[in-house]
Amino acid sequence: MYKVMLVDDDYPTIEFLSEAIQWETLGLELVSTHENGLQAFHYAKKELPDILITDIGMPKMDGIELTKEIKQLKPNIQVAIISCHNEFSYAQQAIKLDVKDYILKESLNPEDLENILMSCKRRLDNDTSKVVEVKQLRHKVKMNYDMENQKLLREFVQGSSNKLLDILDQRVPYIPVYFYINNYYKVRKNFISDDTLQFAIYNIMREIIDKKAIDKLLCIHYEQNKGFLFYPDYLTIKYDIFGELRALLKELQQSLNYYLNIQVSYLIGDKSEVSLLHSEIMSLLNSEKQTFLTQNNSINDLEKKTSAYHGQEIFNYYQDVTNELKKAMFQRDLLLFKVNLSKWIDFCISKQYEPKVVKEWFLRMILDLNMRLRTIPYFQSNYHVESIQEEVFLLDTIYELQEWLNNYAEKCLEETTQQLKNNYHKDVVNACYYVADNIEKKLSLDEVAEYLYLNASYFSRLFKKEMQITFVEYVKQRKVERAKELLELTNDSVGHICEQLGYDNQSYFIKIFKKLEGCTPLEYRGLKWNGANAK
Repeated sequence: MYKVMLVDDDYPTIEFLSEAIQWETLGLELVSTHENGLQAFHYAKKELPDILITDIGMPKMDGIELTKEIKQLKPNIQVAIISCHNEFSYAQQAIKLDVKDYILKESLNPEDLENILMSCKRRLDNDTSKVVEVKQLRHKVKMNYDMENQKLLREFVQGSSNKLLDILDQRVPYIPVYFYINNYYKVRKNFISDDTLQFAIYNIMREIIDKKAIDKLLCIHYEQNKGFLFYPDYLTIKYDIFGELRALLKELQQSLNYYLNIQVSYLIGDKSEVSLLHSEIMSLLNSEKQTFLTQNNSINDLEKKTSAYHGQEIFNYYQDVTNELKKAMFQRDLLLFKVNLSKWIDFCISKQYEPKVVKEWFLRMILDLNMRLRTIPYFQSNYHVESIQEEVFLLDTIYELQEWLNNYAEKCLEETTQQLKNNYHKDVVNACYYVADNIEKKLSLDEVAEYLYLNASYFSRLFKKEMQITFVEYVKQRKVERAKELLELTNDSVGHICEQLGYDNQSYFIKIFKKLEGCTPLEYRGLKWNGANAK
């Protein structure tokens, strides 16, 4: 809605026009009325109108002078002159100020003013659309420029083209900086698309970089959450070029955090001649281990020497970690979960394990924990295997992995809290947790009743009343659910799965499975695997 200012030293005229015009119907807002030009000008400096309707002959500042002053503040303001003076000189001055509407008071009526206002509005609409078109065009040009630079960088990394060097200054050395968005799996959810996210980030970074006015300083997106900054060293005298670069990176971090609530980490390479830049870029790209073990929102120098130690023995600790975290979840103790997780994260850092090995270790544990939790009847997790794998894959640092796991545990417990508010008896709930925690064992009603300090007969009746199923049948269902997950996610034989679930008799297990699922374990695996391959 466009804003209108009405100025006339004849108050009855102001009152008449204010009431006679249906401002809102025309898509306009009458924001102020004034009886002299000077008063109107002071108000305009606080709130500029889009349309000015003004008399010419007024005390303190006439309409021509008011128009001239306001146009210096807002060149595209639309002005309509209303005057009793039927003199050519006034009309001539108004035309010089690009005033397109000039009418006499004697012949003024509301309909004429409405037509003038609509003409002003149409011109403003046209100006606005042009501004939008220019912005869209600039956006497209910038996006095309970014995409072209990204293409050149990728070709340079792959060794298929050296055209990237053409946009660098061949006369000076460069300091390459590798940067990546922290918690990318979470950040990307706050934007419509990855393109929108990248544009927002690079737009802010380039605004700051442009202010530095450093020629040939380039910022290029590489892939997903990663990019490069190429910082030229034009100084020939002794100077702390790396200190200056760090100050710039710190400013970029602060701006991205303030405007987008995004954390970005930077890894600074060595200063290199343009001809040797490829080697330094590859060193930065191969720094996965250093970046994985580095705190978020950090600025660090590239470490050239890293061990080739992979640490496959980490899987020797798998059962210990799983049991500790699983126990904390089943006890609904989030603090214990975080403490235990922090201990194992510190352990991995101290051992300097490779990122791929650590991710594989934790991913396997998460999927196992997720399967165990699904054996609880009232636990309906929104986490699916595919989404877990996708999000863990996007984690760049071990600290992001730790945060993801803590959030996962917290969300899982929140989801079950509402379920626990149902009318389940606490002993039945504890029995379900016991079954989930001991699904690999033989489980009898007497054993669980003893664990709960209950009479077996009483516990049997209580469980059936609450769950609408006997305890024995419930255990069978949970074991079959666990078997289905193992059939889908592992290559274990049916016999081995049978043993993992505490069954001595494989035929008996297959009979139970077929009764509940309508097919044998092998048939079930075939259906699931063939379906996955078809996709």
